[in-house]
Amino acid sequence: MSSKISKKKKSLAEKEAERAELREKNKQLSDQLAAMPGNGSMLERFTKWRMISYVCLILLPPYGLYRLWSKESTFVYSERVVWTFMMVVYMLQLTRLFLFS
Repeated sequence: MSSKISKKKKSLAEKEAERAELREKNKQLSDQLAAMPGNGSMLERFTKWRMISYVCLILLPPYGLYRLWSKESTFVYSERVVWTFMMVVYMLQLTRLFLFS
């Protein structure tokens, strides 16, 4: 024997009310997400100032580090730490290359 479970069917008005409620929650969540810091688009990360800083970091590491840690810098603290670590390793490798090869 099989038992049938009848589901309560919702009226059209109830469905529309639920949809409206979900739309409102979705709008609120998207507004909150947009207001969060650090949620810029990828193109906002590649400004002219940052591109010059990247070139300076690779070609002129001391000046690049100065640009990285200056007050006008748009780099986040974690980015600064990672780039600083990378430049220290880069400069040590260049020093080793020049001295011991």
